[in-house]
Amino acid sequence: MLPYYKKYSIIACIIGVAPSVIVSTIYPMVTGSITASTFSGLVLLLAIFVAFMVFGFNIMERVAEAHTNKLLALYNDDCDPQALVAQGQSVAYVITFPCREAGAWYLSYYAQALLDTGDMEKARLIEKGLRQSVQAAKKPQQKAGILVNLIPLVDKLDGTDEALTLIGQGLALVADDHTPAGAERRSFLESQEKIMRVRESGNAQDAAKLDEAICASDAYPMRIRVEAAWAEARAYYRMNDAAAERRSLSFVVDHGNKLVLVGKAKERLSALR
Repeated sequence: MLPYYKKYSIIACIIGVAPSVIVSTIYPMVTGSITASTFSGLVLLLAIFVAFMVFGFNIMERVAEAHTNKLLALYNDDCDPQALVAQGQSVAYVITFPCREAGAWYLSYYAQALLDTGDMEKARLIEKGLRQSVQAAKKPQQKAGILVNLIPLVDKLDGTDEALTLIGQGLALVADDHTPAGAERRSFLESQEKIMRVRESGNAQDAAKLDEAICASDAYPMRIRVEAAWAEARAYYRMNDAAAERRSLSFVVDHGNKLVLVGKAKERLSALR
């Protein structure tokens, strides 16, 4: 994410350059000769420059990633899409299309937050840009990396059938990728396929059981758990189990904070009373 943070990129460059400048300044004062006047001095300067440039960019990449995670936590953990849209727009506007996997990762969450705030037009533009990015990517691994981030957004914008189509494409892309990243993408795609197929199967009991497990698990961010609770409530509605539906809807209201599902859950709870 470092390329999307101008301030952090500048700091990384300063960390990389400053030690060489300092050595070039102090060395003549101590030895009476210019550092780069000898081959060994030139090699020393080059080694210092490379080492600290790598160090600077690694450190600032971690800082950028930590800041990005903090932004996304506003939506995924705090269930506050308005906060992500407001505080994260400066990063979102810097990412241009076609983008790479890191940009797609951020924009997918940002676009979903936009949907929660009612801004479908901007969310659609991001979806279009991510689709273009998949097409523009040269390598299968690059395409898959963007695709896994596009799928949750497509599921909300275009429906589960379209999302399942993309999952099929993603699984084909990672079929021969035996790297750790490939295994992680394959695991995500397979889990998403399972969840979507169960929810769309028409078997309300299986759907309720699956979403109940997701809702109860601390392994998932709170937003995912709230969305699962909403899906669980829909399954219980089809099963005519008002008590269980009420329990699921109450979870949405209690934990969903500012997600759009909270309003829908409150409306449905009022109808159940």
